[in-house]
Amino acid sequence: MEKGKNIFVFAFLSLLLAWSAEPSDAPADVSPGDVIDQGNWQKAEGLLPEPVLAWIRKGDILRVGALEYDPGQYLPEACQESLRLNAGLYDVDEEGILVDAKTRKLPGFVTGLPFPQIDLQDPKAGWKVMYNKFYYTYTVGNLVVPFEATYINRKMGIAERTVELQYLTYVMDGHPQAKGLSNPDGIELYSIIRVLSPFDVAGTNVLTWRYRDGRADSTFCYVPAIRRVRRMSPANRSDAFLGSDFTVDDAWGYSGKVSSSTWRVLRKEEQLSPFFDPAPQKLDRNERGEYVTGRAVKEIVWGCQVEGYPGSPWFPTNLVWVKRPTYVLEVKALDPYYNYGTQYIWIDAEFFQPTFKVIHDRAGAYWKVAWQPQAGFESTDRKVRLMGLGCGVAVDDRTDHATVLIFTDPRNQARFFSVQDRNDYSLGGFQKLCK
Repeated sequence: MEKGKNIFVFAFLSLLLAWSAEPSDAPADVSPGDVIDQGNWQKAEGLLPEPVLAWIRKGDILRVGALEYDPGQYLPEACQESLRLNAGLYDVDEEGILVDAKTRKLPGFVTGLPFPQIDLQDPKAGWKVMYNKFYYTYTVGNLVVPFEATYINRKMGIAERTVELQYLTYVMDGHPQAKGLSNPDGIELYSIIRVLSPFDVAGTNVLTWRYRDGRADSTFCYVPAIRRVRRMSPANRSDAFLGSDFTVDDAWGYSGKVSSSTWRVLRKEEQLSPFFDPAPQKLDRNERGEYVTGRAVKEIVWGCQVEGYPGSPWFPTNLVWVKRPTYVLEVKALDPYYNYGTQYIWIDAEFFQPTFKVIHDRAGAYWKVAWQPQAGFESTDRKVRLMGLGCGVAVDDRTDHATVLIFTDPRNQARFFSVQDRNDYSLGGFQKLCK
């Protein structure tokens, strides 16, 4: 009798073990306080792009936390008003151009986000998400952003090279202060990328005029070696910039023209998003009325700076990872000579800024990831709140190489709503700036 009882208990325990070994249908999930690493990477499955999961399996570590602020509320005033005023005013035509919903012509002026509501069943939803992405950045006015680009090879584990740069924009649409400016050329945005050092590339500057209609960007590059400005083909925007892992179009997640690609929203989902810090960073107002990032901000700690770190030397180790509502878009460039094939972009569903861009080559094979942790900013009087960039990383998994961009840092003071001379963005002004 006792022997039969033991057999029954053994069989019951075996059945329990078999049940526990079967895969669970419950979705992966994480909570604040979780540390995601090689031992439990499955917890983040479905919450991150597959290449990022692969980085964790190789040794990179994510620390899940909570923010002390709500990014969905960190909208400049023009954005907040547009959520109430812009519903139904705008549309996207068959060429991917932003138009007035009634007249089907270019709108006179757009203030804030053109599309407060995104309908996932709308075939133009992808274009509308991207227009919101660009117009969100316009609502913080003109920008001056100093930053560094550091090139890192995994085998070396240290920086190969550091380039100092500056990014400037002059907004002609989206921001209320631009309304009423003379704009006979139909410019949406002027931008300049300046290379400040080292000496062998210093002075290599790129000027872009973005048009509100279907015209391709006008892009000009100053080449110090010949002391001349040369016009660039739109396809050049997908070339590696200064030998880095970034292209011009990788800036700010995507900086190409919306109508130059097709956009398809694949899904809306919760995603683990990287943020610079749990707390918003402080903005000080200077004597010109500009809002400037302060010196008292933390520094990113990279994998190569942490003794014994098991992951990549270019991985930012002191970020906070937070679950956020996200649109996942499929992107295909219309230019047959564009260097990228299909791209996939993860964009926050509330403040419309990209976190990850997974890039394939023209043959359809996976190539690299460009990603950017976001940072909240708040003025000392709490009247100005906005989202910006903490840093940026482009990882080429084929060459085991990466380029990191350092934006928010004690050494770099970005200026939002900056006061600038529009003449600097003319060809004459650009040449003067370069020389």
